[in-house]
Amino acid sequence: MKLEFGLQTREELDDAAAIIARAYQDYDYVTLYFPNAEERRKGLHVFMNSLIKTNFGKADLLVAHRDGKLVARATLEPPDFKQPSVFQFLAHGFWRVYLTTKWSHINGFLAMDEGASKPCHDYQKSGPGFWYLSMLEVDPSAQGQGVGSKFLTYMEEHVRERGGTQLLLFTNSKENLAFYSKRGYEVFHECEIEHNGRKIGSWSMKKAL
Repeated sequence: MKLEFGLQTREELDDAAAIIARAYQDYDYVTLYFPNAEERRKGLHVFMNSLIKTNFGKADLLVAHRDGKLVARATLEPPDFKQPSVFQFLAHGFWRVYLTTKWSHINGFLAMDEGASKPCHDYQKSGPGFWYLSMLEVDPSAQGQGVGSKFLTYMEEHVRERGGTQLLLFTNSKENLAFYSKRGYEVFHECEIEHNGRKIGSWSMKKAL
């Protein structure tokens, strides 16, 4: 089966958001603040649709197709990336998230996500050519088949071609930690995230390119 990589098109935004929602449906980082499966199902697609629409044209949104079908997508933030404003998020439908999830859940999740990503954002400012892989999702139907490995290799080359010298990311899964460690990424910050009596790990990682 043939894998092809490239930039995401505007026409693929909805399909990409659906992949993100499916990939995160049972991910501990999300279930920590959204324990109800139905709330996640309804809220995740709206949330992710708004997020990638807001970032379209600002970050580098990349996709992987297998035999013409979208099976993975990613968000790469270059060194000069500027975080979108609250107004920009609202203009792209983020307000709808509050109609599908509890306010306390989404506000708590956003605060947690800001803290979890801070080590990467801070490190990105410490040198030139540092890119941040803020999101990478493989559709559950395509996981465990080598798509993620090949897609990551493509992303690293994408960054190199644009003068990037390091790629940063964070993960909350021990399985993902092993995946990235095997591919040359090293942990530069580690912590635990706790909410409502549950704990998950958080590992910020980097790789020199």
